[in-house]
Parts: sequence; C-alpha cells; structure tokens
Amino acid sequence: MASLPDVFRVLNDMRSEGIIENYALGGAMAVLFYAEPTRTYDLDVFVILPPSDRPIVTLTPVYAWLRARGFEAHAEHVLIHGVPVQLIPAYNDLVAEAIAAARDHDYDDVAVRVCPPEHLIALALQAGGGKRRERAHQLFETADIDRTLLDQIMQRHGIPGPWSHDA
Repeated sequence: MASLPDVFRVLNDMRSEGIIENYALGGAMAVLFYAEPTRTYDLDVFVILPPSDRPIVTLTPVYAWLRARGFEAHAEHVLIHGVPVQLIPAYNDLVAEAIAAARDHDYDDVAVRVCPPEHLIALALQAGGGKRRERAHQLFETADIDRTLLDQIMQRHGIPGPWSHDA
C-alpha cells in the first residue's frame, strides 16, 4: 500500500531529474511538521519550475512526467500513489521565498521539504479566509515561531500582523 513517503519520493525524484527546480510542502499538511495536524483533503506542494522561454507558466512537462509514471491528473490534483497532490507554481515573491527557505524534514526515513512555520503563517494570512486564519493562529500559538522573523516576513510582503500586540 502506498503512503506519504512514496509521494515524497516522487517529489524528490522530480527535483533530482530537473522536472521542477525546487519544492516545499505548504498548506494544512505542512502544519503537521510544526503543530497539531489539521484535517485536509490534499497535499499542497509549491514548486519552482525550470526556466522556460514560454510567456505563460505551464505544468504540462510536470504532468507528462507524472503521467509517464502512471499518475493521472484529476481536476486540479494529480493522484500520486492515491494521494491527491496539488502542484502550485510559485505565484508571488512570498511563495518563492518560502520555497527557498524550506526546511528539510525526515518523514519515515524520506526527506521532504516543508515551508517554515513563519512563512506558513504569512502565506495563510496573505491568502485570507477563516480556515487559513485559524491555521495561522494555531501555528502562531503552538509552533516554535521566530517572532522577529515572522514580523520581518510580514512587513516585507505587506501583510498586516493580527497578533503584533503579542510579539
């Protein structure tokens, strides 16, 4: 039976084979590495794609590589070993910074890159919505947060800090 480590191996293979330049887990699954897990349907993976001369960002080469290995796209997800994975190209400077700052974690003896908790908080607040604000608050309250770094990230990306009075 396939598991998350199998999915992480595929992500690492994509990186080592140059299909993507870099990646980092984001969203609710990334919270698992820093605080109490939250229920989620899918695995959000931020990716940096190789440089291209195309004017429009496309995941076609990534999907083709995955399809050649038996993983099919379903709506906005690719089912990798039965796990719905959403591959999200870095769409702004904060996401690119979060990928670059990603921490290497070990999950059942498989390396996986995960956005730092400070970036996860900033990403959740930037995206907005009640569920994301709740996740940001949970991380802020329970994870080992570098509050100075969080303030710097939020300021650099123009994100208002709802807990600045606690910092």
